[in-house]
Amino acid sequence: MNKEAQHPYLEILPRHLFFSTLPSGDHEFSCLVLLNQSLLSPETMVQWRVADPHSHATQLACRRYLTSAEHSTGRISVAATLPPSWPISHLHLELDTTTGSYCQVWTIAHYQQTEEFQLPLSGQVLVLNGHRIGETHRAAWQVPAQQLAWDLLPLHPDGLRLLNEPLSEPLQATMFSGFGQDVLAPAAGKVVQAIDQFPDGIQAGAYPQDLAFYLEDVRRAAGNHIILDHGGAVFSCLAHLQHHSIGVQEHQEVSAGQRIGAVGNSGFTSGPHVHMHFMDGPDMLTASALPIQLHVEGSTFTPQAGQIIGA
Repeated sequence: MNKEAQHPYLEILPRHLFFSTLPSGDHEFSCLVLLNQSLLSPETMVQWRVADPHSHATQLACRRYLTSAEHSTGRISVAATLPPSWPISHLHLELDTTTGSYCQVWTIAHYQQTEEFQLPLSGQVLVLNGHRIGETHRAAWQVPAQQLAWDLLPLHPDGLRLLNEPLSEPLQATMFSGFGQDVLAPAAGKVVQAIDQFPDGIQAGAYPQDLAFYLEDVRRAAGNHIILDHGGAVFSCLAHLQHHSIGVQEHQEVSAGQRIGAVGNSGFTSGPHVHMHFMDGPDMLTASALPIQLHVEGSTFTPQAGQIIGA
């Protein structure tokens, strides 16, 4: 087979690839390549490269045999960091097998954000998790839309502390000063989904044990959550909200900064926080992640894990 032919046996998650911007100005992207296992053999060679479609220059390239894990699962994780000047690019992936060669090409685009989005919390906020390559969200391929998510936790209004009281065992969700704090719409939009049926976990510090419950429908991992349609194929998901705190209904219009719920500990989480990500569709299992930047304290940037942001 011609190596330049497109082949339906090679697919990616998410279905649209975008660069995300680092504080240095460099760009990152990652994806999961799904292989048809009927094509594979122990001698399968994989090659992938990121190329400028205009000059045909290649910035990154890899050629090797599939690992045993990749062969058994039919999954290859691809990630790369590119310099700021790198243009819209193409990801080329080729398989050389005993039965033939297969190639697929996907575009990696620079997302053009047109709307301003704010933090969904007031006061000072600790960014527990971001979305750099290697962080938790980038490895959670069961929900492709959350690849560019943040986990956010409000700090105590009197200072840089997380708890209302001295640390003691067992650590409970209600001990966190952010638990129950208002969650705000990051921009104007329409509510397309509002789920408020899951109890909050009482204890913090460990994930729920009933893993089968979440694997049965991985959307349950979001717990109580709201999905907003901001127009222009931009949707936000705000998850792990407090049980019975959601104050909006599906199809309702909301304004930027409007209270829509409260910080909770529902779903597959180890402690109170708000999970927020942006995507290009309303279904977190089929939508692609969008590299939205947030407008905070007069600046627009991508918050990083460990930062304290907000006024």
